[in-house]
Amino acid sequence: MTTAAPTHETLLAHLRSAATALVPAERRVAEVLIRQLHRLEEYSAVALAAEARCSAATVVRACQRMGFSGFQQLRLQSIRVAASQRDRDATGLPSHHGGSVHDALLKQVFTAAITDVRASQAMLDRQVFDRAVARLAAAGTILLAGTGGSSIPAQDAALRLTMSGRTAVAPHDVLGQQFAARLLKPSDACIAVSYSGANRHTLQTVQAAGHAGATVIAVTSSGISDLAKVADLVLVTGSNERDSEILASRISHALVLNAVNLAVQRISGQPAFGPAGELADLLSDTLDSSRAQE
Repeated sequence: MTTAAPTHETLLAHLRSAATALVPAERRVAEVLIRQLHRLEEYSAVALAAEARCSAATVVRACQRMGFSGFQQLRLQSIRVAASQRDRDATGLPSHHGGSVHDALLKQVFTAAITDVRASQAMLDRQVFDRAVARLAAAGTILLAGTGGSSIPAQDAALRLTMSGRTAVAPHDVLGQQFAARLLKPSDACIAVSYSGANRHTLQTVQAAGHAGATVIAVTSSGISDLAKVADLVLVTGSNERDSEILASRISHALVLNAVNLAVQRISGQPAFGPAGELADLLSDTLDSSRAQE
């Protein structure tokens, strides 16, 4: 962990991202660390090992693989972060004078979103991002799968990829997603978007894509989810903590997918914004028709 001044959010983000590279026993350690980070000062390596059902040596090894010298360094880091947060809470009380009665609420919502998005950016593994971009740039068909709220960033990404000249599909229907996944080829790719990483329909689509031999790229807020375990490449971004606003994670997923698209466009020699050359006339005709109806 190299962040100069970590916050609780960035420390959690780092743990979630690093957990994707751990073996099962070490991943259980990461799960406990993520769940108990706010009270880690009460833990010893032995107590944490008991809760994770592993040895104390595994706890130390897991912490080292996540970028710390050992459990004690991570524990000390969490204590410092908690103390810093208490100081901010003591001096950063919102004022209710001279503005709307909802000023404090607006500040709370936007501040929380900004914090979550910044943490999401910090947790993203750049090497995995580069590998995902390279794979998508070489892919034939790109299937985007997501249900519920996750269908929104998936649909948006499919449109952006299509506008840049790629063959990208994002069926609304869950069966349509699974059918499309089964028809993929080894040269194709499937991007699965899931906040929890545990959506049954999305996991079934990923399983179908895997059977077809396609590369599966997960965009999720949990690096220890079922989706993260079965995907070929995992882009962990956004918080899945109970006290975090889900919308901030949706925004993070959309931003990551937009960055992926821009990077693929750059590799393909396409303009950073606007449609591919072969689609420009279609967009122009549509805009002209819209203006005529106004």
